[in-house]
Amino acid sequence: MIQLKKKLSGLLFVGTLVFAACQHANTDPTDQVSLGLHQSARIGSDVTVRVDSIQDSRCPANATCIWAGQAKVKMLLSNDRDSTTVRLALGADPGVSNNKRPDSTNVTLSSQTYKVILREVNPYPGTTPSNQPQTAVVQVTKL
Repeated sequence: MIQLKKKLSGLLFVGTLVFAACQHANTDPTDQVSLGLHQSARIGSDVTVRVDSIQDSRCPANATCIWAGQAKVKMLLSNDRDSTTVRLALGADPGVSNNKRPDSTNVTLSSQTYKVILREVNPYPGTTPSNQPQTAVVQVTKL
C-alpha cells in the first residue's frame, strides 16, 4: 500500500511539472506584437516592425453589406542592414483570382527569411466608439 502511494505521488508530481511546462510555452509568444499607427517594435533580437498605414473597409458589426471588406496594413520591416515594405490584408480581395493568402508573406532581410502574418486589426468596425485608435497584430517568425 505504501509503495502504491509513492508511485501515485511521483506520477502526480511529474504530471504537474509537464502541465506547468506546457502552459508556460503557450502563454508567452515572442514573435507577435500589437502596434498602432506609426508605432514600431523590435521582434526578437534582429527585426523591427513599424506600421505605416491601416485602412479598414470591413463591414461593420450588425450591418448587412454586399462585400465583407478588407483591413489593409502597410508596414516596414527592417534590421541593421536592410529594410522592406510589406502590405498585408485581412479578407479576400475580389479583384485577385489567385490562391495567394493576402494576410501573410515571406520577406528576406540580409539573406535571412521571415514569415510575416497579419493576425488582427482592431477594433472591428462598429464594435466600439470610433475614437479608439486602430492597432494591427503582426507576427514575424524567422524561417
